[in-house]
Amino acid sequence: MRSFIIYLNFVSLLAVCLFACNHHSSNPMLQQVDSLLEMKPDSALTILKNISVLEDLPEVDKAYYALLLAEATDKNKLPLLPCDSLLNFALDYYGDDDREKAVALMYKGRLLAEMDDEKAAIEMNLKALEILQDYPVDTKYRRLIYSALGLWYGNCGLNDKALEVLHQSLHYSFDAKDTAIAYINIGYIYGMRNMQDSAITYQRKAVKYAMRSKDRSMILTSWHNLSICYRHFENVDSAVVYAYKVLQHLSYGNGKADAYYNMGDLYVDLEQYDSARHYLEKSLFLSPSRSIPYWSLAVMEAELGNFKSAYHYLDTFVMVQDSLDNSELLTEVQHLVYKHQTELRVKDEQIKSKRIIRWIVFVSIIICFVVALIYQRWINKKNNQQALYRQALQYADEKQNVMQQRIEENESALALLQDRENQNLDEIAQKEQLITQLKKEKLALRTWLFQQTSIYKKVMSLSDQQQVNKKIRKVMAAAELDKLKKTTFEIYADYISPLQAQYSQLTEDDLLVLCLQEAGISPLAISLCFGHTDTVALNQRKSRLKKKCQSDKLKYIVYQCFIEILCHSK
Repeated sequence: MRSFIIYLNFVSLLAVCLFACNHHSSNPMLQQVDSLLEMKPDSALTILKNISVLEDLPEVDKAYYALLLAEATDKNKLPLLPCDSLLNFALDYYGDDDREKAVALMYKGRLLAEMDDEKAAIEMNLKALEILQDYPVDTKYRRLIYSALGLWYGNCGLNDKALEVLHQSLHYSFDAKDTAIAYINIGYIYGMRNMQDSAITYQRKAVKYAMRSKDRSMILTSWHNLSICYRHFENVDSAVVYAYKVLQHLSYGNGKADAYYNMGDLYVDLEQYDSARHYLEKSLFLSPSRSIPYWSLAVMEAELGNFKSAYHYLDTFVMVQDSLDNSELLTEVQHLVYKHQTELRVKDEQIKSKRIIRWIVFVSIIICFVVALIYQRWINKKNNQQALYRQALQYADEKQNVMQQRIEENESALALLQDRENQNLDEIAQKEQLITQLKKEKLALRTWLFQQTSIYKKVMSLSDQQQVNKKIRKVMAAAELDKLKKTTFEIYADYISPLQAQYSQLTEDDLLVLCLQEAGISPLAISLCFGHTDTVALNQRKSRLKKKCQSDKLKYIVYQCFIEILCHSK
């Protein structure tokens, strides 16, 4: 069977050379790079980056260079952003019936996925599959495309579709290493669906085929994923076993630092704090610039009641994290600069007619003028709405202040009454009833103010999906979530401020969850606001918040604020 497939590959290659030679480069340097891609992708990438006369290359060589650069960059696990303009050139150059067009579409899809546009990435790769239908013996790119599609479908919540295409990638896996990768991906999807038995079964199959491949990197990867799978299902002891196997077979470097951290974090879960500290400190010794070990150490010290040490590690974590954020920002800028330079290198056509330029400028001015008018009308309408909202907010704030003043006055009067030896019980009861009523009115006012906002209506529209299948439920967009945060934090400022002052570890998302629950929003609607189609992630967040309250000091700070809300919303 295998010899027959090899024969078909040879026949297909011969046909391509005979009938489509106009789209194939004969540049010896590029062909040398192609031969290095599988075994030495780093060397291949170095050679490609040293080609400085790209603009002088024929179009066929430019297109070929684009595909080689994308593949070399991908194999070196580097961002594909610098390849963007070159991939666009390749997409324009190759015809819809060229196999190379499918390859360009595949890598363009991966680039879009890196930019968090997984929908567009899926569309690109589906187009690539349509082209590859004319190349039945090309199994390599089919396997890569199905593997990527499976993960993207899973990230989009289409788990059944993800499993379907991942099993197709398994069909095109002809060696033990590729089979191991397919099983890892299938196990990952089952893990996302919280199907413990299936997830562990496929991850163990991945380990089996990784061992057959005798690929050291693949073996370590399969052990690591099995460890993560066990930890996901709270089988920490088994997770430790495979994490330790990874640690034993790793050489020194960043990988070793990661392995030490995983071991340390697992021992934190097991409450074996001496072992946890040992491995976490080893991780920091090998890689002091990593921030996450400091966080684990801070959590561990807080659980032990060593709050001084916990605050020290927490401060170090924040400092290192800020440094990493700046470094990432610098890297992004470098990528943008490189992309711009690449665009200049491949740009070989200029606008030939000044008349066309003048016409384009004239039309652009007209369009800008029309857009400006429309935008101004929209701004005026938005300003009017904001003015009305500010008026309502000011009125509510004034009324809340009056209510708060009355609450404080009555609380003071109540304290005086309670200090008297012969207190009037009826008067005390009356004051307590009045305070309770004022607090209810204050809450009702705050809730009413929230209900007047446009974003509240959006939340209610999401809440109406209770009976809708979760696979087709709509979720809140990122821009709408930002608006929800801004509106909620303005209205519930007096509710949020004490929590922030007493417990600085609460994130904006944690605070938003608490405010929405205070407003009586259903758990499903809250989950949809955060982009989840079910309440699993919300319940996990609640569990984490409850765990933070276990220490005596944190109990004192936040227990009265939100533990009752968390318990009643389960």
